[in-house]
Amino acid sequence: MKFGEIIFYLVIALIALYFVSKYVKLFFMPSETEKEYQRKLEESLKDEFIIDPETGAKLTLAQAQSGHWIAHDNEFKIVPKNEIEKLLTEEEKKFEICKNYLKESIEYKKHKLTDKQIQVLEDTKILSKYDNWSYSDCFNLEYTDGLILLPAVEINDKTPIYFSNNYTEPQVLFWLKFDFDMGHYYLREKLNIEKFLDLIKKDDELQLKNYESFTIRKSNNVIKIIKILEKFENQERIEIEFMDNNLFVKNERLATLEEIKRLETIIKNLI
Repeated sequence: MKFGEIIFYLVIALIALYFVSKYVKLFFMPSETEKEYQRKLEESLKDEFIIDPETGAKLTLAQAQSGHWIAHDNEFKIVPKNEIEKLLTEEEKKFEICKNYLKESIEYKKHKLTDKQIQVLEDTKILSKYDNWSYSDCFNLEYTDGLILLPAVEINDKTPIYFSNNYTEPQVLFWLKFDFDMGHYYLREKLNIEKFLDLIKKDDELQLKNYESFTIRKSNNVIKIIKILEKFENQERIEIEFMDNNLFVKNERLATLEEIKRLETIIKNLI
């Protein structure tokens, strides 16, 4: 092989190595987002304290592991902004801001659900339609007879069969008590096929624009229920359920401060 050919192939090899190295960096080097996530993770692991999600108390790792500490009203009941900034995702940050708002407000008071209340929630369509749900924070409404909680709803995606992908999202749920029987009705936004079928025949007992109504048990107080539904006109991404003397209103988005205030406005217009 001539010297010129050797030089030519050497140059080609160097060019190929250059592009291979660029490819490796592109696909195997962490992105800026991943670097930031890793930085916050390492920072949080260095912190000698952790935040108890139920009470907001700041605990040492030893206290958290033992399960024994003195419950008291300290400055960390409201999670400080600098602690929120250490959280790894924007969703976690928004969720903590929600909880801080409810803890700080004089209109809400911390409450632990009773077994009976949990059973009522288990019987709702609004929550039982999910594969699973849980909650960590619940508050009494000081301005009316009711509760607000932040349920984490879970959807299990098992298609294809050999792969399971669970999606969990904290949302906002208001629960109001009334002094009359509402029967049992469930409303959610219409699917496209339901909108088409409504052009042929509208058969919903309760009418709310762009919402499909399901009747489980009829009420003798339909006029009162219709008056309540009028307050929900032009609202999107919510679910409504009337059950016995209970009204449940839940959003279908991530729990954020904006979502709490949106539903809060609707609820206050009902009372």
